[in-house]
Amino acid sequence: MPRSTVRAAARAQGCARAAVVFLLLANSVRAQPRDTRDDGWRDTTHHTAGMVRVAPGVRLHYLDFGGHGPTVVLLAGLGNTAHAYDDFAPRLTDSYHVIALTRRGFGESDHPKSGYDTRRLVEDVRRALDALGLDRVSLIGHSIAGEELTRFAVTYPERVDRLVYLDAAYDRIVLNDALDALFPVPPDVPPVPQPAAADTATPAAYVAFVHRTRGVDIPEADIRTRFRCDGWREEATFAYQTIAAEHPAYRRLRAPALAIYAVTDSVSQLEPWQRTDTLHVEGLRDLVRGVGVATARSRALFRTQVAHGTVLELHGAHHWIFISNRDQVLAAIREFLSRPD
Repeated sequence: MPRSTVRAAARAQGCARAAVVFLLLANSVRAQPRDTRDDGWRDTTHHTAGMVRVAPGVRLHYLDFGGHGPTVVLLAGLGNTAHAYDDFAPRLTDSYHVIALTRRGFGESDHPKSGYDTRRLVEDVRRALDALGLDRVSLIGHSIAGEELTRFAVTYPERVDRLVYLDAAYDRIVLNDALDALFPVPPDVPPVPQPAAADTATPAAYVAFVHRTRGVDIPEADIRTRFRCDGWREEATFAYQTIAAEHPAYRRLRAPALAIYAVTDSVSQLEPWQRTDTLHVEGLRDLVRGVGVATARSRALFRTQVAHGTVLELHGAHHWIFISNRDQVLAAIREFLSRPD
């Protein structure tokens, strides 16, 4: 399958939607952070951090946010860490015991040279649950974590109560094929902004750059952890480039599943650097239309193939949907998780 067009579309979207986040930027050059010294910043989120061994020489970092009730386990998107949920997880602890995991190869988890296929990543989740003494849980995953959710629930149905996909229920193979077909000639779009030297000089400067260019305030601890552990171009790491796509086995899901989608309807809903661009408006409009068609196919697959599935589309939401539309997402999750069996 040709990749050049897909990568062009991915760069154009600036990782604003699932179609973007799921497509790997294979030609990046990793740059190390310039200064990781203690600058006095502290993560004030209430959680307990720990490590669990999931394979010889491989430990996963986790955050236990506390709470009482059924256990909810949060899985981060590609390149992100358990800290991605620092501002979200505490809002569920009144009714649930909430834990977040960082997959191998990222952040404070161990960075082995292999084990990045979905099967192995799912085994990591299973062994982490075993180590933490968790039998049956609800899984909530953002972005690429959707693939782990589906495979885990199919492989270990007895371990899963419910599934929640946060802009994560996509067949990336179908998505890639659709984008290649829709864009035989890459649309004329602006390049993704790269940080200047000043933007990577300190952790605080890089946090400001990410917030400025992404348009949502990703939790600072997540950005700082990635900056410190993976460098500012974490997508250039071996782990980032090795995680591959697979067709999700939706028809084999038995657990109830909620898929919450971020839907882009216009250029005005893109990243800040895209929606203010005046030179590539037509190209961005073409891209929005094309990505809209491609992602709609994935939503249709989920609707028709998941036996106990529920779909919620939030138009104008950011790919980081649990930040841009936090209250709507929280309300939907609470209602879904509290439904009678």
